[in-house]
Amino acid sequence: MKNKSLKLILILLVLSLLLAACGKEEKETTGADPAPMQYIGAEDLKASIESESGDYIILDVRKAEDYNASHIVGSYGADQDAAKDGDDAAGTANLKAALKEATGNETGNSDDKYALVCYSGKVYAQTATDLMIKMGISANNIYTLEGGIKAWNESGDDYKGLLE
Repeated sequence: MKNKSLKLILILLVLSLLLAACGKEEKETTGADPAPMQYIGAEDLKASIESESGDYIILDVRKAEDYNASHIVGSYGADQDAAKDGDDAAGTANLKAALKEATGNETGNSDDKYALVCYSGKVYAQTATDLMIKMGISANNIYTLEGGIKAWNESGDDYKGLLE
């Protein structure tokens, strides 16, 4: 009898833990999932800049101090530091200001394509991508510089020559 009771208690404990784990996972995944990102390589962005085609509006989403210290020629600063920590209003305001400067419109133009530049092509760019989509910009028009400014700087002198 004791052995059966122990087994029953053990089974109930395992089931309780499984249900608790499933419930926790459910809560974590019901929040807004990050939007999938698409990337542009440094070589393609460089070619676009050098051709002066205007294919991309370049938004530098790093901290304002880092943008002011050095940025890709023709890019617009749209600091996402506060937004990556949860202050979406600040991130959106910075994006709107950059888009207004770049396009004359706080939400850009429907046919514009954007290249986001952050530190490594991850957190800050993901934050900006998510906010831009919330602002009504098509995810199909948003690209992230693969590897971020770090990859740009590591690509050679031709790339560093396009920094101001």
